[in-house]
Amino acid sequence: MKRAWYAAAALVIGALLAELLLPDPGHVALSLRGVIVDMSVPVFIVLIVALYAGIRLAVRLVQARRLLQEAQAARRRDRARRSLYQGLLELSQGDWRTAEDTVTRSARDSESPLVHYLVAARAADLQGERARCEDWLTKALDSTAGDRAPVLITQAEILLRHKQSQAALTVLQQLETSGEHNTRALVLLARIYRQTGDWERLQQLEPRLRSARGISEATIDEIVVQIYLDRLKAAGSALQFAQVEAAWEAAPDSVTRRTDVVIAYARAAMACREQRPAARALRDLLNRQWDEAAVLAFGELEPDDPLEALDTAEKWLRKHPEDPALLLTCARLCTRAELYGKARSYLEASALIRPRPETLHTLATLLEQLGERDRAFRAMSEALVLAVGRRPNLPKMRAQRLLDRRQHTDRRRS
Repeated sequence: MKRAWYAAAALVIGALLAELLLPDPGHVALSLRGVIVDMSVPVFIVLIVALYAGIRLAVRLVQARRLLQEAQAARRRDRARRSLYQGLLELSQGDWRTAEDTVTRSARDSESPLVHYLVAARAADLQGERARCEDWLTKALDSTAGDRAPVLITQAEILLRHKQSQAALTVLQQLETSGEHNTRALVLLARIYRQTGDWERLQQLEPRLRSARGISEATIDEIVVQIYLDRLKAAGSALQFAQVEAAWEAAPDSVTRRTDVVIAYARAAMACREQRPAARALRDLLNRQWDEAAVLAFGELEPDDPLEALDTAEKWLRKHPEDPALLLTCARLCTRAELYGKARSYLEASALIRPRPETLHTLATLLEQLGERDRAFRAMSEALVLAVGRRPNLPKMRAQRLLDRRQHTDRRRS
């Protein structure tokens, strides 16, 4: 379209010049070292245009090779982009070997070969080819101009996937010492410190997590809560009540008011045979906020005076008379106080409101101890059905089928 406009403009200009120059074509004289060249103005204009066209052609000829090379390079880059796109699709579809071949076929022609090698490393790792994975990571590291963070983070993630926490920690520490701060590296460090139980370093990492971009406050709060949950569980498993108390005292108020943290503290204390602090924490929580998990945890107490704990639970029962979890807790405390008849009543009431496997299992155990084996068997069967989710659909035994058929025939005859 542009060329047509140029041609039309040239024709118009030419017509105007012809109209002007026909009466008097004009005269141009060029003198060069004593040589004079005379020509009319139209001839001079034609020579100027021809000279311009010749110069343009010469420039194009000189640039032709470079332009050809640039066009070929652009085609190779476009092919590399298409291969990366195709390789990512194949990786997401589970065709890992094909994806690895696709992304590496034109990696050298890509504007960012680093991405190709990282995708190839993940594809090789998913195939279990650790040697090839390391080779691609090495090539990725060689292809980067200076930003090693993507390669090291990918390597750390692969090591973590294979549960090699210490090796991943070493890789991430290289990133830390180089001064290349990265949000993803901080998250991975937090995960490793949590897995290894390095609570002190994890707490030191918290300010950096809060100042990092891309990590929500809710995520950081959840990490902090998990720190204290893991500390409480670890101390409880080690039967070290001093460590349980230290973790509880070190936790901020926003953490110690959470239901899951209070329950974890109570269970850790119970594991250390410290029933009073466990009962106090659960009682304070339930007086402040009603929670079914905390109610069931209160029923796990083994206090020196079970009647005192039972009295507390029965006070709650006046406000929550049809709470099946509270009825189960009262029943458990009754059994510890050797009030078996009362425990049975609470269990039957709880099972009537909402049958649950643990309620029926406790009832079956109590009935068996009371000598009611048939009812205990039925309660245990119901508990098993609830746990499994359905009754097994088994065919009747042959003798039972014959008996049913005979009874049916007798009824027809009568």
